[in-house]
Amino acid sequence: TQSTGRTIERFGRLDYMVLNQVAYPLGPFLAVKYMQDPAYVEKIFRVNLFSNIELALHAIPHLESSQGHMFVTSSVFGDVPVNYSWALYCASKHALNGFFYSLQQELLAKQSPVSLTVGNLGLIRTPDMEAVWQDEPIPVSLIAGHMDTAAQGMLNCYSTRSRTWTYPPGPNHFITLLWNYFPWYHEVVIANDGPAGYQDIVERYKDKVDLSKQRRFSEGYNEGS
Repeated sequence: TQSTGRTIERFGRLDYMVLNQVAYPLGPFLAVKYMQDPAYVEKIFRVNLFSNIELALHAIPHLESSQGHMFVTSSVFGDVPVNYSWALYCASKHALNGFFYSLQQELLAKQSPVSLTVGNLGLIRTPDMEAVWQDEPIPVSLIAGHMDTAAQGMLNCYSTRSRTWTYPPGPNHFITLLWNYFPWYHEVVIANDGPAGYQDIVERYKDKVDLSKQRRFSEGYNEGS
């Protein structure tokens, strides 16, 4: 790709590739008609999955030359679909995990000098995230990590070469444990929708989508695109 080529042209080598692009569609899938368009679904997967695969394939030969490292930014929502209002996001992150954990195994099997970390990130307190989350019943301070800590952890993975890295660890591990081992938690998630239930969530996410458009959070991935 052009970005990899420019890096090699300028620095002569590639030591660390961070795959961190994301499209973040919001809203219950059955209630948002444009999300059901196959072309829209393909858009989300093109950003969240296909582009990462393409960049990785272009980077691996250069990383093999430098014995470098690759960090793939995935999500706890790639392990558990903890909110049905993020169906396409969860689906694309599940696919991302499936591919890159398999690629990680293949690199190990062929004894490649390239190492790979899959980042299992939860909510991070960016300005956009805090704005979108402001009307949720759970305070963001209880479940979200800090940007500086997340960034430093991603940098540290170049030295540690860990196969996975989870941040923030407490909320992520807790959610995964509840989802996988306590079936009643699925009903708890739905019960937290609000006093009007499903329709309340539909209306709430309409407001979130409008806010995200104003903040250029999901520009290019809306009904008119």
